[in-house]
Amino acid sequence: MKNLILFLFILSLSFIVLGCINEKQVDPVDSLSELEKVNMEMREIAWASLSDTDKETVMGNWKDAKVTEEQLSVNDETQPDNNPMKVMKVIFNTSRDRFLGPIGIYINPDTNKIISKDVRM
Repeated sequence: MKNLILFLFILSLSFIVLGCINEKQVDPVDSLSELEKVNMEMREIAWASLSDTDKETVMGNWKDAKVTEEQLSVNDETQPDNNPMKVMKVIFNTSRDRFLGPIGIYINPDTNKIISKDVRM
């Protein structure tokens, strides 16, 4: 009888403890770091700017494109102090890299506007 009472006590105690545990559901988007969120936004902007022909040549998943922070020097008329501008560069590797090089797109992270694209030769 003692064992049955002890078992029921432990069982009810375990239900109380398990009911009090508040497990936070983790949204995959919320778990991304701030930098990764910015990088994904830059990839989306760059991807949207590509022509259908360029999109067909991209190797792998466009969501895995390399994103780097670059210093872009601008002419003296635009910025008299000649401070380099920080921009994000998105690089898409393509099936034509051997002949033309990868697609490189420069984006101003403050305005989310495309500033420039690499020349492919």
